[in-house]
Amino acid sequence: MSAETLPGWRTAGFRLRFPRPSTLWHGAVFIVVATCVLAPLTLLILGSLSDARMPTDIDLSHLSFAHYREVWGDSSTYALFYNTFVYVAGAVAVGISIAVSLAWCVERTDMPGKVWIYAGVPMTLAMPGMLQAMAWVLLLSPRIGFINQFLQGLFGLENPPFDVYTLPGLIFVEGLRLVPTAFLMLIPLFRSMDPTLEEAAAMSGASPASAVRKVTLRLMLPGLVAVLIYQAVSALEVFEVPGILGMPAGLNVFSTKVYSLLHSATGLPYYGQANALAMLYLVIAVGATWAYARVIAKSERYTIVTGKGYRPRLFKLGRWRSAPAALAVAFLIFSILLPLLVFLYVSFLPYVQVPSVAAFKSMTLKHYVEVFHRDLIGTALWNTFVLVVVASTATVVLSFLVSLVIVRSKFWGRKLLDQLAFAPHAIPGIVMGVAFLWLFLQADKAGLALYGGLTSIAIAFTAGYISYGTRVMNAAILQIHKDLEEAAYVSGAPHWRTMWRIFYPLLLPSFIGVWIWTMLHVVRSASLPLILYDGQKNQVISVLIWNMWDDGSIQLVGAIGVMMILVLLALTMAIRVIGFGRAPKMQ
Repeated sequence: MSAETLPGWRTAGFRLRFPRPSTLWHGAVFIVVATCVLAPLTLLILGSLSDARMPTDIDLSHLSFAHYREVWGDSSTYALFYNTFVYVAGAVAVGISIAVSLAWCVERTDMPGKVWIYAGVPMTLAMPGMLQAMAWVLLLSPRIGFINQFLQGLFGLENPPFDVYTLPGLIFVEGLRLVPTAFLMLIPLFRSMDPTLEEAAAMSGASPASAVRKVTLRLMLPGLVAVLIYQAVSALEVFEVPGILGMPAGLNVFSTKVYSLLHSATGLPYYGQANALAMLYLVIAVGATWAYARVIAKSERYTIVTGKGYRPRLFKLGRWRSAPAALAVAFLIFSILLPLLVFLYVSFLPYVQVPSVAAFKSMTLKHYVEVFHRDLIGTALWNTFVLVVVASTATVVLSFLVSLVIVRSKFWGRKLLDQLAFAPHAIPGIVMGVAFLWLFLQADKAGLALYGGLTSIAIAFTAGYISYGTRVMNAAILQIHKDLEEAAYVSGAPHWRTMWRIFYPLLLPSFIGVWIWTMLHVVRSASLPLILYDGQKNQVISVLIWNMWDDGSIQLVGAIGVMMILVLLALTMAIRVIGFGRAPKMQ
């Protein structure tokens, strides 16, 4: 049977053309994504303008800017701007400085141990920001900090030398958290630098430092600015670090202030003010993301890979070869090893005490036993498992369907769909949580019973992570040539078999990579669950750790933290192998 006689097929010359596919499921995907993104944001805007005390009492006839006046009329809002600016700028400066130094040394110098550093730095992604902040409280708290107490005893100091409950403390911990992502973003930039440009500068009499400053860094300007903006948005939206280190000292930034308004000491949340502040927060984040997109769009002006005879030139460090390795080791110690050892130590103690011979003699396994015997912990672990499976699988499936519409269809709204799918990337997690809070409270009013349960958290996570999932899926589907689909269709294979026999095997690494990436972030994140959960039976592990820390159960937090970090280390290793591939051979 020829192609012309196949039902539903037509030809133009010798070029086989497919029948126009039904747009029914394309429209369904569009509606789902639009609802997940636009519905909560619409209610966030209405909530900021409504004078209703509760989200379920919105009256469109009574809208005003009263909550904005309350927020802007409060002098603490301006202190909030200052704290947030200093915190974000300082954390980005610390994180980018370390990441640039490590990435440049790994890619452009003859430092020893490159492969280990290339593999080790991204492994610090396994340390959740919340646990990292808690560990530094145990180390640098003015009252119980082990390092402070050791130094006070050693030098006879009256006052503790360090205080982690300050802006410098927040900057230090958040700066460490930003390093691995910035490192991964900077590695390709240094790898793509054409050595002939630096050689020309050297022949003109420029010193190595001058060549780096005037040639290398200037040519890398778009990439560096993009990394700076991306990391600034990441620092702006994070809640866990300022929540652990700033809130106890009354040191608020945007994210913690929004959380405080929703968890007022009076018992009744200030929903309207929280929404008004979240809107300002959203405008800043969207503006920064827009600037990031503009920088990326103009990057071709700084093309530096010429192709012919291209080979990166390595700088000879001479007697300084060991300095970069020392920096990398110090970073790994501060970011993951020291926090892990602190949690391991306190998890065996009957009560928190400074390391000593007596402390080691009093160690016990009872806290690990309690982890497996306390019902509340078992419930949180089961909830986390269910949430991980549901949210990760939903993210993979929805991202694949969205990308299929964007890349393979002629659906009228595919470009808009692409923008909607990427929009959550510009929405900070705490803002997304507030927006979905209003949506689910309205759904409860309509009888859907979504608020407070795992379903609501899974929906919010899925909506938030499709921005990453669609970027990966778009690239993966573009690599699959249409000839494979055409061959399957000509052979009489239905759509579902084409998906199963062609797309699934070829896209399996991307599916697994997105699934594990989502899993890592679902387990690590505390901001969304803290806002959306209701009742102990709906706690997940991040919420349980937060509540245990608040209750002073530090040893149990240590035991759970140790196990959580080890599991996340294994998962991070898996995503490095599956999602990003093995480390390239270093010269």
